[in-house]
Amino acid sequence: MKKNYTKIILDMMMAITFVLLMEPRVLNGLPFHEIAGLVIGVAILTHIGLNFRWVINTAKKIFDPNLPKKTRFNFSLNLLLLASMATVIITGILISRVVLPSLAIQGGHAIRGIHGFSADATLGFVGLHISVHWKWIMSICKKAFKTKEGKLRKGVIASVVLSLAILAVGIQWFASSSSTNMADFMPKQTQQSGQANNIASTGNTGNSSNTQQGPPNGDLRDGKFHGKDGHGGSSNPFLVVINYFAIWAAIILPAFYLEKRLLKKKRNSKEVKLKVTENLN
Repeated sequence: MKKNYTKIILDMMMAITFVLLMEPRVLNGLPFHEIAGLVIGVAILTHIGLNFRWVINTAKKIFDPNLPKKTRFNFSLNLLLLASMATVIITGILISRVVLPSLAIQGGHAIRGIHGFSADATLGFVGLHISVHWKWIMSICKKAFKTKEGKLRKGVIASVVLSLAILAVGIQWFASSSSTNMADFMPKQTQQSGQANNIASTGNTGNSSNTQQGPPNGDLRDGKFHGKDGHGGSSNPFLVVINYFAIWAAIILPAFYLEKRLLKKKRNSKEVKLKVTENLN
């Protein structure tokens, strides 16, 4: 049970981080976007490690006709999700402007396009992934917040509310204070270019229009160098979370009820076949 709670907490943190990554302008812009992108890669590996036995056992039975269709669909969905997320991380490294600028490909417009498309695809795959596990999520939450007698665990509820409040305050503090140290995240070539331009401007005002080789402070913060990676939405982290969680809800609810209806139809079909068999006997 403790392992399930660990999974739920890890998945929730990954979900919040991922939706914040969907808008490069949130918090301190590209520094957070690129650093958190690498961190979420480590979190994904941890997630796979926690489910390693299921992955291995399902992979061995993937061609077994007796394997439930839902399990086969879930495994295929996980492969697509892993591929899309890996594409997001790899292309993100190839267009890095802050964390790994030495690995960046100059003028990688096509890579930026792939980065944005794979991020959108991942958003959809995550929504489907959550819908497939919705019953499990609700089951774990009920056990966490309610006793066997059906009473609410007030201590657990208070801890969750306090944790969310601390997280909200932390995000707000980070968002308000992150703009003070942007120069620490700038690539060396950007800083050197800026210094060269300042020297040129001081020595000869007629040549003050020298071109810069790296993005200025404002562009680092606003995420302009990610081209169309961002969706042009709000840079407020709370609005971003609400917006993308609403998108997930629009995916999860129809998928969940469609699955529920298909299972009900399958159950009714089995009951009809059973009655026919009993009548024949």
